[in-house]
Amino acid sequence: MSLPLKSTAAFMLLALAAPTLADEIVLIPGTTVKQAAGNRVRGTVQSEALTEVVVKLGANTINVPTDQIISIRYDGQPASLALAESNESGGQLAKAAELYKKAAVEADGKPFIVQTAQYKHAEVTADLAMADPSKASEAVTLLEAFVKTNPASRHTGPALDTLARLQLQKGDFPQAEKTIASLSAIPTGADRAAILRAKILARKGDHAKAVAELDRLIKAAPAGSLRQTEARLAKAESLAALKQFGAAETDLRSVIKTLPAEDVAGQSSAYNTLGDSLRAAGRPKDALLAYLHTDLLFSKDKEQHPRALSAISQLWRELKRDDRADDVFARLKQEYPQSPWLTAKANP
Repeated sequence: MSLPLKSTAAFMLLALAAPTLADEIVLIPGTTVKQAAGNRVRGTVQSEALTEVVVKLGANTINVPTDQIISIRYDGQPASLALAESNESGGQLAKAAELYKKAAVEADGKPFIVQTAQYKHAEVTADLAMADPSKASEAVTLLEAFVKTNPASRHTGPALDTLARLQLQKGDFPQAEKTIASLSAIPTGADRAAILRAKILARKGDHAKAVAELDRLIKAAPAGSLRQTEARLAKAESLAALKQFGAAETDLRSVIKTLPAEDVAGQSSAYNTLGDSLRAAGRPKDALLAYLHTDLLFSKDKEQHPRALSAISQLWRELKRDDRADDVFARLKQEYPQSPWLTAKANP
């Protein structure tokens, strides 16, 4: 017998609000935390800092490196936080931002939960700003306020990273360089800061120097690690700019093969970069297939999806399929009415 709709909704809300009786730390695959079971640790978070989270397990405590933490579900967290996460996973970023903001208020007196909700509010607003530049100022304000208020939070490094990416998108290199300097001063932020510096070099047209810097990072990073993957993607962009299309394609297809299918951000960025490289190499049909992967499989990425739609529209027009070009451009305009990709060269 099925429950009435209202009862089902009430049951779901109660389930979300129910205490977990412990904090649950979700860790990356291959974590070095010996006490993890199924990439999870259940205990009580005692403290959080830039480099580690201290968790009480029974009579003992363990130190969990922050760079191995995917997320933490806190005992006693408000239902609005779980709802925000659900909306974010479903691509409903505007609703998620509202719920994270609400969760920060509802968690008053629980500093770790407040910090998480405030950071996620800023991060999701930044994600919205990637597709809608009118939200960039709000996102920058939220991120700067978070970093100033929480200089030693486990979220401070990611907040500086996101802030630098926003500044790079705006072409504000001086501010981006200041933010990257702050990120590099964090023990866990040096590698990410180096990748962002290489991106500035690339944006300024110094691709050879960017490749040299990224090669150093790739060699030093553990095989298959997130920072190695990010460095390889950035290197491929510069290789394509240097017209080394074969090397760029080889690297990108290798990255795509090694990335988990559920890594939406990584896969969409890799396929779009592959599309850019193939397009520059004069292979429009192959480029179209690369961009279509982002559109069909990874549309939740609100930074990369409009980029793919813009390129798909342009390529259909190059291939003399104006009907399809018009349809895709209409989708871009409807789904991302404020996107800078609406005015990208070659669009009608």
